[in-house]
Amino acid sequence: MRNFWALLAALPLSLAALPGSRGAAEAVFRKAAELREPSAQVRKAALFPDGRVAYYWERTRPPTDQEKDRRAAWFDAEWERFRRQAEQDGIPQIERSSEHMARKLEEEAAKQPVVVRPLFAFLSAAFRGLPAWLRWVIDLTLPVARRHFINQPVVVEAGLRMWDPSGKTAGLLPVDVPGLYGEESWARFPADELHLRASPDGKYVALETAEEAFVLFELARSALSPRARVRGGSPLGWSPDGRLLFVTRSVDGREFIAVHAADDLRELARCPADFDRRLMGTASSSAIIQDVAIAEDRLAVALFTDLGVCRLPAGSLALPDPATLRRIGPPRGLVFAQNRPTLYVASLRGLAVIDPDTFAVLDQYLLPPASDFDFQRLAGVSPDGRYVAALHGRERLGGWATLFVWDVAQRRIVQRIGTQPGRMLDTISSGFRFIYPPAQLTRDWRYLLVVRQDGVLELYHRTP
Repeated sequence: MRNFWALLAALPLSLAALPGSRGAAEAVFRKAAELREPSAQVRKAALFPDGRVAYYWERTRPPTDQEKDRRAAWFDAEWERFRRQAEQDGIPQIERSSEHMARKLEEEAAKQPVVVRPLFAFLSAAFRGLPAWLRWVIDLTLPVARRHFINQPVVVEAGLRMWDPSGKTAGLLPVDVPGLYGEESWARFPADELHLRASPDGKYVALETAEEAFVLFELARSALSPRARVRGGSPLGWSPDGRLLFVTRSVDGREFIAVHAADDLRELARCPADFDRRLMGTASSSAIIQDVAIAEDRLAVALFTDLGVCRLPAGSLALPDPATLRRIGPPRGLVFAQNRPTLYVASLRGLAVIDPDTFAVLDQYLLPPASDFDFQRLAGVSPDGRYVAALHGRERLGGWATLFVWDVAQRRIVQRIGTQPGRMLDTISSGFRFIYPPAQLTRDWRYLLVVRQDGVLELYHRTP
């Protein structure tokens, strides 16, 4: 219900003309180099301030028949355990919540004009039918999931490599695959879920592991060496100056911690992440985290229909009033500006620049009805605030994304990267899991790194 009304409130209201792209001569970035691994696709990489790139690489082989049989037995046992638990606890709880929501809708319908009451009746029936729908989805996806687990390749070797703009590639820094990801690749942390993020100052690279932790690697000259382990899971991110990082602290994603990366990883604050309560009146554990951003003294969290800013180090949470949230629209991407107390919010309505303390809307662009792009995710804001790098998936095949550079003052796209099939960026379509944008920028916007859908890395220079 929250999502439905947020979508209604986010219908585009702008009558502005459709922005177009400038010519190639005015492009903000030009391509400098690309990396292709002969025997593998590269989908996880981190960009450093000097243009060097650390990327995750692994070599695999098909499973043997014996391994497939062992996997099938493991999957069937795990599925039976999951099914029993879902029937005892999970689905009955969903049934109770659905019935509660249906009753609240019926109570609300009595207060509404007659013309909209049929809509409430439809939504009430939809909530009551949710448990049956979930059972149908589980039964439908079970064979697909089973086949996926049985046929996953086996990881033979994995590690991190460094690549510099001249095209040179450093040797492999081995990763302890059994120690970090489990003995069997089919039961370990999936490579698609692995994340690799570099700090903006270029001092650290964070690699996510299977045990709800990130391993921090320190860059010394051209080598990466393990330095520490930070407990928590995705999403993880850094402040623009690299002094702070955030990470989810609990498995259910209800809490973030802010950490002093420049001070021996000392914990600075804890911030609630589960505050999507506008309709239910209580916190919802099923809130979907869209994006998180951290600055010197603030941490912003975007849920599917809500937005909140946590003050550091107090850990207190501030929420916009409903009217302001409707004006901004359901948030999808967040970026703090450099050296200015402003927050850029990509939403279903377009792009908004807000004051993170008061939630005052300082600037806003509303998407026209006929637009061929969306501000679905944000990759960065230029140091002078002139440009925003955003991603959308409307120009995509099979879920792939396009990056566009938006001129904030002139309100138009000045460059698009990844518009051709086969050369588009990796997916930004996440379903229920968090996906980092397949585009990274250095803090000074000197370099741009994109991850293509075919597993090729492209490095761009900022034009003079």
